Amino acid sequence: MLVEDDFPLCAGGEKAWSDIARVMGILENGRKAGQEIPERRGAFVGTGGSGLIIHKSLLPAMIHVLLTHALVKSPIPPHVSPRPPDVVMQDCLLGNDPICPPKRDGMLVITSRLVMDHIGGMMSTNPLKAKNRDKWRCGWRHPFHGRREVEVVAVD
Repeated sequence: MLVEDDFPLCAGGEKAWSDIARVMGILENGRKAGQEIPERRGAFVGTGGSGLIIHKSLLPAMIHVLLTHALVKSPIPPHVSPRPPDVVMQDCLLGNDPICPPKRDGMLVITSRLVMDHIGGMMSTNPLKAKNRDKWRCGWRHPFHGRREVEVVAVD
């Protein structure tokens, strides 16, 4: 699980950790006997790059995807806009990246609400990103909620 230093677990950290453990259990249980790569590729309980949970069987592929996108002479089609690494990982797990397997229903597990806070929202290092201290905080509806590619785990 990737965690940035400005994304603590929401208040009552034990409850948030319990929700994360439930999501991780669903992710691991999505692999059928003898299947190397699970039906569900990962999970997402925060925003940005924090709270992304990548199944261990997909780590080598994700490393390849990130390195390929970072190449100066990348084989990525020219119509694909450059994106920050967190968006590349999200797109890959959703099946929206040209070098990742295509999308299908329920391939990413998310919590219905964010279980990680974003206390550094006003300190983004991305000059194009609007700074908003109230955005993407504990309890917000997950930004991927409602998409067909996700399986939602209800949390309080």
